[in-house]
Amino acid sequence: MGVQQTPQGPVKMLDYACGTGIASKAMLPYFTAVRGIDVSDAMVDKYNSEAREAGVSEDQMHAVRGDLLAPADGLLGSQDLHNFDLIIMSMALHHVDEPNKMIAKFVERLKPGGTVVIIDWIPKAPETDTGTASDHRQHSAQHTISFDGFTKEQMQSMFSEAGCVSTDFVLAESTSKVPPDLSGERQLFFAKGTK
Repeated sequence: MGVQQTPQGPVKMLDYACGTGIASKAMLPYFTAVRGIDVSDAMVDKYNSEAREAGVSEDQMHAVRGDLLAPADGLLGSQDLHNFDLIIMSMALHHVDEPNKMIAKFVERLKPGGTVVIIDWIPKAPETDTGTASDHRQHSAQHTISFDGFTKEQMQSMFSEAGCVSTDFVLAESTSKVPPDLSGERQLFFAKGTK
């Protein structure tokens, strides 16, 4: 992921739109402190309770409710939620109305040399979209989707505009199965921007 382990000081990760903490749990062995932010109180509660049940201390792994694109709130301004070595957002950028602003907020919270990783979909090719408009409205999360996905060029542009000095973009080795009302299969990407 591009994070350099150093013996001096903590190595910190932010899992934004963390949900119950799937990415946080997977990355915890590589970081001294993992923080999560999610807009859902229920997700934050589950994230924190599952971490405590697993014997992970609050110092090691803890989430708070928040939205980096909402007007500033005191909790999100804390030093604990800045100076990250890695910020990851998995399968959520397509729900954000202004993804360029979100990525800029992430880069602001990185240490110099820190990395943002976005995992999301590439746009569907028109010929693979076999569903009708009514099929798409039936999916429970459809109303929250702002973008059909992102291209390599879009991701590189957003990272560059946010102040990243290097970027990378890699497609997953195979497509992923998704509900049929979202076209059945989608192609994931892993995009990285380094401050």
